[in-house]
Amino acid sequence: MKKYILTLLTTVTFYSLSITAMADSSVWKVSKGNDHIFIGGTIHVLPESEFPLPKEFLEAYKNTDLIVLEAELPDPTDAAAQQAMIAQMSYSNGQTLESILKPNTFKLLTNYFDSIGSNVHQFTSFKPGFVISIMALIELQKANISGAGVDAYFEELAITDKKNIHYLETAEMQFNMLSNLGKGYEDDFIEANLELNSSFTDFFQQTLDAWRIGDAIKLENLINIAAIESDEKSYNALFTHRNKNWVPKIEDLFKNKNKEFILVGAGHLFGKEGLIALLKNKGYTVEQKSS
Repeated sequence: MKKYILTLLTTVTFYSLSITAMADSSVWKVSKGNDHIFIGGTIHVLPESEFPLPKEFLEAYKNTDLIVLEAELPDPTDAAAQQAMIAQMSYSNGQTLESILKPNTFKLLTNYFDSIGSNVHQFTSFKPGFVISIMALIELQKANISGAGVDAYFEELAITDKKNIHYLETAEMQFNMLSNLGKGYEDDFIEANLELNSSFTDFFQQTLDAWRIGDAIKLENLINIAAIESDEKSYNALFTHRNKNWVPKIEDLFKNKNKEFILVGAGHLFGKEGLIALLKNKGYTVEQKSS
């Protein structure tokens, strides 16, 4: 279930882009006065072939006292937490995905699950955000793409190194956000994601390539322009609203003597409502780390 959530947060940002050679990274140094923090844009599911990570990530980690992640998700062995999450992601009062979707949209969804040898009725009790996360995991498996992402890698490393880990939001906040994805526009939400799945592997690889070389312009086009045009409501829920909630928490990090490394999905960094722009507007100096 943890992988479903992380996969969704990555998958909704995959759109086509071209790659140009650059020596930048997806790590930024944010400064005010004599104090600074690092922010790394991450990919939540990362194949083994993408390791070792770009050295700028490892250098930022080495030169900080603690890491800050998006949210502490429940351990897969925590049965109570998993049940609570499933309950939040499920319909109640007799509603189902089939009763909410238009017949044509539900037929498209049925065809998708039929194509992979599955039965759509296994999933009709779940809300759209959770169904889409299941589909994303299926697409990763079809493409033989698996592995812990950047966030999970540094979380494990911090535990081993006994570095403190802080979080920008609670697991409950993430569950609530995911459970409401697509609410009120379920048909458009499902159809947009079904269309995305048709080119999933290419989108994923191109995103990885842009992320590894820190191609900020291409990633901004990828995440902000294409994603907003595809599904602005979901984009705002996943990125815009959360970014604005996070900025005061990031500013609070400048009020102590620690040096922090913030690790959030790359989609949170770009655009006029991205963390980079929001922090610049607050008077912080933001510098992209490069080789």
